[in-house]
Amino acid sequence: MIIASFLSRNLQFAIGLFCLLAPSAHAEESFFEFTEEAPVVPMAAADQGFGKFKLLQALSFDEAYFQFDGNRVQRIENGEVDGLPDMANDSVASSAAVVGDRLYAIVGGQLMQLPFRDAGKGWELIGELPAGLQPQAGLVGLQGRLYLYGMGEGGSAAYYLEPSLNTWKSLSTAPYDLRNYTAISCGNDHLLFFSDQSAQSEMLAYHRTTDTWFQIGRLPQPMQVHLAGSEGTQFILYGAKSVLRGEAVLRPTKYGWVDHAVVAILILLLVVVGLRFSNKGDSSGDYFRGGQRIPWWAAGLSLFATGASAISLMAMPGKAFAENWIYMSISFFIVIVQIPLFLLVYIPVARRLKIATANEYLERRFGLPVRMVGFVCFSLNQMLGRMASILLLPALAISAIFGMPMEYSILIMGVATTLFVTMGGLEAVIWTDVLQAIIMLLAVLVCAAYAYFAIDMSGQTAMDLLSNLNKLQLFDWSFNWQGPVVLVLALNSFVAVLSMIGDQNFIQRVQCTEDENESRKAVYTQLAVAVPMNFVLFALGTLLFLFYVTRADTLSPALKPDSVFPFFAAENLPVGFAGFVVVALLAATISTVSSAMNSVANLGVEDVYRRFVRGATDAKCVKLGRYLTFGLGLFGTGAALLLANMSSLQSIWDLFIMITGMILAPITGIFVLGIFTRRANNFGVLTGTLASIMANYYAKFHMEVHALVYMVIGVFACIIVGYIASYCAPKPKVDLNGLTVFSLLKRKD
Repeated sequence: MIIASFLSRNLQFAIGLFCLLAPSAHAEESFFEFTEEAPVVPMAAADQGFGKFKLLQALSFDEAYFQFDGNRVQRIENGEVDGLPDMANDSVASSAAVVGDRLYAIVGGQLMQLPFRDAGKGWELIGELPAGLQPQAGLVGLQGRLYLYGMGEGGSAAYYLEPSLNTWKSLSTAPYDLRNYTAISCGNDHLLFFSDQSAQSEMLAYHRTTDTWFQIGRLPQPMQVHLAGSEGTQFILYGAKSVLRGEAVLRPTKYGWVDHAVVAILILLLVVVGLRFSNKGDSSGDYFRGGQRIPWWAAGLSLFATGASAISLMAMPGKAFAENWIYMSISFFIVIVQIPLFLLVYIPVARRLKIATANEYLERRFGLPVRMVGFVCFSLNQMLGRMASILLLPALAISAIFGMPMEYSILIMGVATTLFVTMGGLEAVIWTDVLQAIIMLLAVLVCAAYAYFAIDMSGQTAMDLLSNLNKLQLFDWSFNWQGPVVLVLALNSFVAVLSMIGDQNFIQRVQCTEDENESRKAVYTQLAVAVPMNFVLFALGTLLFLFYVTRADTLSPALKPDSVFPFFAAENLPVGFAGFVVVALLAATISTVSSAMNSVANLGVEDVYRRFVRGATDAKCVKLGRYLTFGLGLFGTGAALLLANMSSLQSIWDLFIMITGMILAPITGIFVLGIFTRRANNFGVLTGTLASIMANYYAKFHMEVHALVYMVIGVFACIIVGYIASYCAPKPKVDLNGLTVFSLLKRKD
């Protein structure tokens, strides 16, 4: 006890000194840039009143807006008038807002809605408004929620409605009377309020995540705002004689040259570690399997690092900061499914069948065409869906928060990864993964420790706040296909684990150890690191919420929740530590990209070159593997740079990712049919593949479901239809001994 007390006191002293050395967070004078314009429609904005008003749907009258006049409602887009259903004859709307695909309006003491998809049915009554409705109360939408303000006797009460739940919940009390105020959304978390009663320059903001109100800046000159519209972080304000256009921006942080030096040193260290193994890839087994000499703990850390991209490193704290811990439950579901499935089935498949790639199993079970489908789908998804996008997205955040040019981040990650993976193969990938995993863990723990000791409230106050806002919710037991409920997350976790048998990254890591028992230890190691790491990431997000709940005025509307972790590091950690966090983000990206490069090169050699080219010697395979790795590195880096500078490609990119994602679901179904059934045959799995694609397409464009449900629909459609269709063709003639779970476990490694 004495030792524990001594260590605790010294730890608190060290952290306290750490906090003193760190720069303090401060509110910027302004997070906005403004430009003044001449009114496009003279006096149009002033033509407002009870029952007669306009509602902007975009950033100008030239694009789209709604016109309310008594019970008559019109939508004007590019000068074209689109008549919407009128409200009842005695109905007069006092305020309106658009949320998603619905138009909401206050009519008397009730809330009405008009669904755009089914406007022919007319206006629908939702229910009564909260008590204390004032004639000048207003509506505004933000991130799927409808907000009602200017309520109560003093006009300072406000509420929000989640349309899916149809229940009103109160906000904290506003500092002003918000009657006769115009409100707009700005970014992901902010509502901005402007006076419609008198000319003022002050800007009032409400931050939805922290449920706080504060002054966020000033307009260039006092303005009486009659009408406003917004889109993303941009907005436009209409007065009687003037128009002001504004945009929220991220101001430069305290990230400096010392942090750049830290980044350079640690990235160089990663490259040196990778090149250390450049002379050990003499055979294809060395280059793609690490010579089966990798320790189980290193293979386990590599499994963890490969799955921990910079996107997840930012997204998990962002989820806990903005919402709650519901997505943390995925970790528990994965453990429940992964341990028995990997240990009893997938590891034996990968090791006992002596397959070089996952797709080799598909050929043995269903034939060459199915193997080629697996090769094409996995390769394209890794090259475009992972390599290019995972290089690009963290670079965007690093550029916005730390000021490092996006192209520099992409080039650093792309060139460094290409260099050591080309030279060292899988062994270089794994040992750099080990170092990267350590860097990620340390960076997250340092930020969590600093945030914990910098919180400006007592422990009891913090717990009461978290409880009142439901910030620690871990499970949602309701039945709802549109939200992250237990059913949706559990099913998605189940199919995600099922899909791992088709992931060449997994195959390589369970084959790179000495024997099957070592592979099992690697899986245990992965889970032993990943689950606590996920816990710390969500805890970090909660700590950042408690840190910023008293500092919400330091958060720009341009800051996305996913970026709050790097933003916190850049603004609050001591000099040099922000660079360490940048390296953690770069390392998380490099670990994922390096694995993708090596795995796709492995498929190119085994599924194509060795399979179709006679006289393919092992030396030629290694040489080709290096060429493919180098080419893939150039391709991924070039694609990320191209996407970064050509925004017009984004829609094509999104379409391609959607298509490859739709095809990856049936590939999972094919593996399940092959391993867990005797009846499945070539005709059945091809029919199941077609059914899966069609089901996913229908769900994407005709069903309102959570994004995680698409994979579930695709996998189960393939399994069910594929199994039934297999009875329409003769039983498979191939020898199934060792190819299904019924006989596989009898084999030895």
